[in-house]
Amino acid sequence: MSQTLQQSSTPEPQGTQRINPRILLLALGMFALGTDAFVVAGVLPTIAKETGVTESVAGQLVTVFSLTYGLGAPLFAAFAGRWRPTRVLVGSLGLFFLANVASALSPSFLPLLLTRVLAGCFAATYAPLAYTVGISLAPPAKRGQALALVVIGLTVATALGSPLGTWVGEHFGWRMSFALVALLAGIAVLALLTCGLPEVAASEPLPLKTRLAPITQPRVVMALLPSLLWNIGGYTVYTYIAILLLHNLHISDISGLLVAYGVGVVVGNWSGGMMADRFGTRRLLVLYLVALVIIEALLSLIISTVIAGVVMLFFLGLGISQLFIPQQHRLLSVAPEHANVILALNNSAFYLGIAGGAVVGGLALRVVPVTQLGWIGSAFVLLSLLLYLVSLRVSKSQPLTTADKEAQKVLVAPE
Repeated sequence: MSQTLQQSSTPEPQGTQRINPRILLLALGMFALGTDAFVVAGVLPTIAKETGVTESVAGQLVTVFSLTYGLGAPLFAAFAGRWRPTRVLVGSLGLFFLANVASALSPSFLPLLLTRVLAGCFAATYAPLAYTVGISLAPPAKRGQALALVVIGLTVATALGSPLGTWVGEHFGWRMSFALVALLAGIAVLALLTCGLPEVAASEPLPLKTRLAPITQPRVVMALLPSLLWNIGGYTVYTYIAILLLHNLHISDISGLLVAYGVGVVVGNWSGGMMADRFGTRRLLVLYLVALVIIEALLSLIISTVIAGVVMLFFLGLGISQLFIPQQHRLLSVAPEHANVILALNNSAFYLGIAGGAVVGGLALRVVPVTQLGWIGSAFVLLSLLLYLVSLRVSKSQPLTTADKEAQKVLVAPE
């Protein structure tokens, strides 16, 4: 989103206020990416059993995908900037399709782990370009709506794609879960090739040094660290949620319960932005973090029935997702001069938090039962809250200018 875009195709007449409907093709690709990012958590026990590894080791499939995504996004964006965005977009999604085919065909755990790294690479290349091309398909006044349409693919993937992939894995084997992701990606590639996208001229890409420059500033680092920590706390639990549900509820199909989590994410994305616009970010972030500390601490204690599981998973999804947009708003006030770059870094912090949560949870499972993961996740969220309060003193935030408020209108949450 930091690049200046120019369409090389015939421009729409001046005054056109419609979003190009082909933006939904980009959302379809994001749906495949989002399903892939979260489906492993649902079928993790099955993968562990059939590949002959422990559940904590199987959780590292989430780690390598998210770590590659979080670290790779700025690297691949700088590298791919020399080619036409639409070509890189289709090419990366095609390679993502092949990576998931390879995941489905993996004969053992190690090849599966390697294919997850590849899938993370191609996802990290596709997603930022989907946002970039997406805003080129809308008039300036509707770029925020355009970004929301692209991101809706991720949101729907959390609510429907991941539970569907889990259901497929439970009934037909974990390989079919990756086959489903490959099918979704393949459909998206064919749709993009058939319908096409307006060509977007490649512009001078931001060098990697420029993209990473904000993290040399202490106030920015202090603003990003809480986001990293609360995502570690949240995904310490969610990565291994299937194990917890199977342990507490003694049921064989958890896909319906994961829908409750996805609905919580949808509601959290919507309400997080609305509440931030109305009440500001500082108090909201404190309130949301306190709520997430409580939710995670009580999670394993309250989930004793299916109804309780539905309720708690809804609130877990709500608690994690509500934090993202207020955090973006706050980052703009901390470093408005680095608006586009710092929001990309916050997205990286989100995926690095997922990776860190998978590692922390995996290590914890070696010494404690799964029912204790909620307390560990809660401790990370509490640490995030304390660091956030410290960062308010370190950060010399200024009131948002009119330009900064306009920039906030295009903020969206990637789930």
